[in-house]
Amino acid sequence: MAWRPRLTARADRAREKRQAARKRRIARRTGATASSAQEGLLRAAEAGKLEALISQAQPAEPVVMVTPEEREAELRATGKWPEDKPTPAPTAEPPAEAAPPAPEPGMPTEPTPGMKWAEEHLKKRPRGSGVRRPTHNPYRSLTEYDVLTGEIIGDGYIHYDEEGEEE
Repeated sequence: MAWRPRLTARADRAREKRQAARKRRIARRTGATASSAQEGLLRAAEAGKLEALISQAQPAEPVVMVTPEEREAELRATGKWPEDKPTPAPTAEPPAEAAPPAPEPGMPTEPTPGMKWAEEHLKKRPRGSGVRRPTHNPYRSLTEYDVLTGEIIGDGYIHYDEEGEEE
């Protein structure tokens, strides 16, 4: 019968689940080793032993805040405080200013007439700001023709420079 192995496997799984739950309950009651630190603290809290754990973790004397002045006095008393170093006297001469860099060989020292003209007449524009019109309209066909006759009417370009209009 095909159903029997499935039924026994189901019963075995249910039995294992009940046994695992019973082991967990027994471990909680007896305070057995927890699988994680959080689980151990949870068990200690349930058993009422959390205060004892906290008192073990805390030091005997609480940490006292020390001001910087107290710390300095303590270090001076023990001789570990570094000695005060005298500040160096300021020198009478201010530091010399750096000379301008020498021009590169072959470069003019004064602006040339072309450079002056460029400064006056040329405008700096950001890249791509120029107005550009395409030479060809991409939405217009290059050749126009009559659909019914198939005759070519024009080539799609405007010819201003041509003399004499053909009609």
